[in-house]
Amino acid sequence: MIILLVLIFLGLFLYEARGLVAGEYWRELAVFTLLMLLGLFLSILLASEVDLPYVESIWLDLYTGLREGLVPGA
Repeated sequence: MIILLVLIFLGLFLYEARGLVAGEYWRELAVFTLLMLLGLFLSILLASEVDLPYVESIWLDLYTGLREGLVPGA
């Protein structure tokens, strides 16, 4: 399963990166590469049945804190 994931991500990367290299969008290529590697890493963890933390509570806490700081009386 992991080999299949790597092959799929490699195919997606090669398909999308061609246009970025041809257009000489080097910064976009760097960001795209980092995001693809992050996605590949998380996908491999999920395929390996590693328990990942539930992040919705983190987003809710962050949103609540920002709302309290930005909106007076909230």
